[in-house]
Amino acid sequence: MRQFSLLFFIASLLCLVSCKPEITFESQGFDSEKIAVFQTFIAEEIKSGKIAGAEILIAKDDAIVLHEAQGFADLTTQKPLSKNSIFYLQSMTKPIISVAIMQLVEKGMLSLEDPIEKFIPEATGLQIILDPEEGMQGEKVPLKESITIRHLLSHTAGFSHGLGTNKMELELYYSLYGPPLQMSENPHKTIESRVKALVAAPLIGSPGKQWYYSASPDILALIVQRVSKQSLPDYLKAKLFDPLGMNDTGYNVPDAESNRVMSVHIHDQTGQLITFAEQIPTRGNTVYGGTHGLFSTAQDYLRFCQMILGNGTLNNQQILKPETIALMSQDQTNGVFEAPGKGFGLGFEVILDPIAEGYENKGQLSWGGYFRTHFFIHPEQDLVAIWMTQILPYSNEYGDALRENVYGALLEP
Repeated sequence: MRQFSLLFFIASLLCLVSCKPEITFESQGFDSEKIAVFQTFIAEEIKSGKIAGAEILIAKDDAIVLHEAQGFADLTTQKPLSKNSIFYLQSMTKPIISVAIMQLVEKGMLSLEDPIEKFIPEATGLQIILDPEEGMQGEKVPLKESITIRHLLSHTAGFSHGLGTNKMELELYYSLYGPPLQMSENPHKTIESRVKALVAAPLIGSPGKQWYYSASPDILALIVQRVSKQSLPDYLKAKLFDPLGMNDTGYNVPDAESNRVMSVHIHDQTGQLITFAEQIPTRGNTVYGGTHGLFSTAQDYLRFCQMILGNGTLNNQQILKPETIALMSQDQTNGVFEAPGKGFGLGFEVILDPIAEGYENKGQLSWGGYFRTHFFIHPEQDLVAIWMTQILPYSNEYGDALRENVYGALLEP
């Protein structure tokens, strides 16, 4: 009898193992053939020399649907790109800084309607340029209204980023970042210095009157430091990265992990893809910015996105309250965001009304980085998709490809 019981137990255990439903793309809500089309698309982009490699991560209903890396981390060395490589996030830093600011709002340490000079006295006597083509020394008029924290978060403050082509934009870029594409030639050693240069430059318009992509998150980064009385790396580590388990995210990469960093690539004058001679320094960085500056991984950024999906909570760690996430996900531009069907919340682009392409969904939150990293979050579908690569200059083609292919592969419920 005891032997029979043992055999029955073993048989039951084997049944449990063998009878466990197979995990397929279909069982996770995706069409496997369309996922294969997306994978082939990535392979063709690499084969044709458009990118060196890419890492893709798709998660739905708290489960990872697809996580793979294709191609090379560095074309010169032919080192393969592996999963959980480290990437320079560039502007995907901005949503993280926005969350840090909203934590301080929740604690009552600042308000969305606070004027920025309350924390940044350097931002007094601001002026608006009348003709950007005349450069920063052109004719200006005094700013009459106050710029608020809300304006900074929603890119409606009137600041610029120095990414345009008029004379003022070109001068501002040089003032903030140094010579174009000279990544090791940083004119600033601290975020205080860079913010001082930003607020010394003229505005392009009055607060709330336009949406204009800007370096405002650098001001937010300095506000976090001044209000929390911590360095930004210390604050982010204690309040976001450690609670979320984002162990590979920071402004510098430990020496032991530097071999995981994907190199930045560029097309030369003949159109051939090459490893860029100017790589981002992975250590010794002291400008703790809000516009850019963080290194991270697809897995770490997934945790950040899942916290947003979880209404501010992940793994029993509450980063923000649900009502704060809801506020961040609402358009804050009062209709001045120029793209049809879209708006901008407190740190994210927001889809308000799906446009004709049909692959974007209402409520989607998204943004990208200059080296063509992209992510989107869709709360209704409990869906996150992340695309990581390192190539300049920026374009949104891979952000579009990510959304089109992921949404296109979703099965009807």
